[in-house]
Amino acid sequence: MKAAAMDLPRIAQLGKYRIDAVLGAGAMGVVYRAFDPHIERHVALKTLRHELFETGERASLMTRLRSEAQAAGRLTHPNIVGVYDYGEADDTAFIAMELVSGHALKPLLDAGRPLALATALDWFAQLLAALGFAHEHGVVHRDIKPANLLVSEQGRLKVADFGVAHVESSTLTLAGAMIGTPCYMSPEQFTGESVDGRSDLFSAAIVLYQMLTGCRPFAGASQAEVMRQVMHETPRMPCVCNPALPPGIDDVLMRALSRRPAARFQTADALRQALQHVSDDRPATPDDCTILEAPTPTPAAPLASSGTGSWRGDSLPSLTMWPADTLASVEARLAAQIGPVARLLVRRAAARIADAPDLPALVALLAPHVPSDRGRAQFVAAFADGSGTGTARGATSPSSSLDAQEVRAAALKLAVYLGPIATLIAKREAARATSLRALYERLAAAISDEHDRARFQRDAGL
Repeated sequence: MKAAAMDLPRIAQLGKYRIDAVLGAGAMGVVYRAFDPHIERHVALKTLRHELFETGERASLMTRLRSEAQAAGRLTHPNIVGVYDYGEADDTAFIAMELVSGHALKPLLDAGRPLALATALDWFAQLLAALGFAHEHGVVHRDIKPANLLVSEQGRLKVADFGVAHVESSTLTLAGAMIGTPCYMSPEQFTGESVDGRSDLFSAAIVLYQMLTGCRPFAGASQAEVMRQVMHETPRMPCVCNPALPPGIDDVLMRALSRRPAARFQTADALRQALQHVSDDRPATPDDCTILEAPTPTPAAPLASSGTGSWRGDSLPSLTMWPADTLASVEARLAAQIGPVARLLVRRAAARIADAPDLPALVALLAPHVPSDRGRAQFVAAFADGSGTGTARGATSPSSSLDAQEVRAAALKLAVYLGPIATLIAKREAARATSLRALYERLAAAISDEHDRARFQRDAGL
């Protein structure tokens, strides 16, 4: 919420509350820092715009607002910002809420970098705890987004405007406004269908995707473009944006982002258990550590001079098609930017495209992990002309009778459903396919969503 205090009317009192400062302004109205003299505590006072009640239905709207604020006030949970009071004064309706000392999640995610895996999963578990509790009590938030997720000074995540978002929708909808932030809205919110807790879980999954990858699964220059993506496109697999993620994360998040509510996790606890299973299965790895300083890379241990085989002595059969000097060169360049964790990231990224080794594709997978724009540009430039030590282009790959142009055309069709990773999948499957039809059949099998798969098959003439 942003507002210039000088542009807002100065008031000193609302009901029993002393107004101390303006915290901001949002769709509903101004938010103040206020003081309750009766119990001597500071609160956040959220007021409602006068024009919301100029519809000729003032009495019924005020009654609905009061009852829904009371419902939200019954949601007493450590991960939910409490609603203390509802009042009306000076022709203004207001809701008094818990004042949280901390910061919103939004600035952290706006930086465009993944959060530490342990931190992201911990905060998301707290979000699910709040959602599960509210849904059990029949309250749907409707506007889960980073700006409504606060992190206290003690590291506790709290959901703000819980129930108030429901109040906001019940009043603003009558004024003809759509409620929700497009990048975090569920398909059913765009189509105007009734929503339940599964809509909140869809929005929460978008937040988790952004925490783990540094980018949103649906992003566009306009609301219409975002809506088109949410309604018709399958987002990129999280591991494409962040190869350091545990493999099981992909399956959990893609199910949570299913367009049909019935295909998603039906409860917050079911989603929590699925993520817990992935977390329990992952081994302790360097990406769980905090890197305080990126040391100067040291020469790699002796490698097989043949250019293939074991890398750094690891037993990794899936990487045998990669020249060992290529991986060592990429690791050294990446380590200069981000430190020792580079080895893990390179190994995981290389394993994902081991069947079709391609140096530019490997660099593209790793570049998002470099935090600075300058460092990222240096890393990419080091391999732009193929001058990096070693090259995967010389790696042996199965021969294919398919024309390169046919493979590119197939990749473009697949990209509509899977995003940029479609190029890698098409190259891999082309090496195994004996005909163009067989290639399209293999590509169709890579699409997990049955509706998208059917559309792709129609487009491909299968």
